[in-house]
Amino acid sequence: LVLGAIAQALPGKILAEGAGALWNIHISVRPAAGGPGRRAEVLMFNSGGMGARPGLDGLSATAFPSGVHTMPIEATEHTGPIVIWRKELRPDSGGDGEFRGGLGQVIEIEAIEGHEFDFSAMFDRVNHPAHGRNGGQPGVAGVVKLDDGTKMRPKGWQHVPAGRRLILELPGGGGYGDPATRSAEARANDLSKQYISENGK
Repeated sequence: LVLGAIAQALPGKILAEGAGALWNIHISVRPAAGGPGRRAEVLMFNSGGMGARPGLDGLSATAFPSGVHTMPIEATEHTGPIVIWRKELRPDSGGDGEFRGGLGQVIEIEAIEGHEFDFSAMFDRVNHPAHGRNGGQPGVAGVVKLDDGTKMRPKGWQHVPAGRRLILELPGGGGYGDPATRSAEARANDLSKQYISENGK
């Protein structure tokens, strides 16, 4: 909203909308059914895609404007009895445009055998994806779910039973400018780096 207002005063100068606030997650891990094991509290800071800029693609998995980032997943796994099965860029999540929005990421989390966890979701851009600017397409909205397809809420405390994985699909940033004007070289680069799939734009 604020960037949109500024863009009216400074046309051609303001980037597209990004993933918004950090996808912070507080994980509370414990042994399942009172069994043996250990308890831990884990906090992760995760970023979606930044909006495309006039003249440049958006940065992927980057917090804007803070630039804050989380610790390596190996350190996170050492802190709590959890496994991070995936932490990778989310193809096709950046909005199309002359300049592409930054990609979100996919993070897959499971408690180790014999453990379960609750998590506090503090996620935005699930119901309202990042808008593009000057004809750019919106980024893809975020998704919170379990590995069996069960949808989870973007806000509040929720439970992940033992043996289930939590999947976070972080939102992408909006694109900037008319997609028809994106260069063939840029599109080929997107495809070669798997920023987009064969059927993506």
